[in-house]
Amino acid sequence: MRGQAYTLEGVLAAIVVVTATVYGLSAVDTGPFQTGAQQRTAELENRASDTLSLAAETGALHNATACYSVGTPTLNGNQTGSSTEFEMMLNQTFDRQGDQYNLYLSYWDRDSDARQTALVSQESDENVAERPADAAVATETVTLTDDMPARIGDCSSTGPPLSTVDGYFAPDAEPDSIVYNVVEVRLIVW
Repeated sequence: MRGQAYTLEGVLAAIVVVTATVYGLSAVDTGPFQTGAQQRTAELENRASDTLSLAAETGALHNATACYSVGTPTLNGNQTGSSTEFEMMLNQTFDRQGDQYNLYLSYWDRDSDARQTALVSQESDENVAERPADAAVATETVTLTDDMPARIGDCSSTGPPLSTVDGYFAPDAEPDSIVYNVVEVRLIVW
C-alpha cells in the first residue's frame, strides 16, 4: 500500500512540474531573437504585402497599372490632386509614416525576348533612393488582357482597350493571345 502511495505521489509531482514548465514557457517568447531592425523589416514586409494584396483585390492595382503610360511618369503616394486609389493607399500606409519605397513594374518585352523593369515611383532613375540591405520586398502580379480598357486622364475614366493604346509602357507580349501582358508589381520599402 505504501508503494502505491509513493508512486501516486511521484506521478502527481511530475504532472505539477510539467504543468509549471509548460505554463512558464508559454509566458516567455522562445522564438529566435530579432533585433529592432529585423522586427521593423518584418513589420514593413507585412504592411507592403497587405497593401499590394488589398490593392489587387479591390482592383486599385489593376487600375494603377492600366493608367501608367509614357504620359504618367510616376505612381507614388506623394502626389497631390489627381491620385489613383492605389497611390492613396501608398500615402496612407507609407508616406504618412515617413517610410521610403521604390515601386517597380516588370513586364515581358517580346522585342528583346526578356523581362523589362520600369521604376515608377520616381521622376527618373537618378532620383532612386539607395535602399538598405534590410529593406522589405513584396510583389503582386497583374494580368492584363487585350480588351481591358486603359485608364486615361486622372485615371478615373476608362479609355480604349490596351491593345489599341499608343504609348502604353508595356507592349503586347503575345499578339495572338487574349493576354496582353503579365505585369509584376514589386514594392520595396525601408
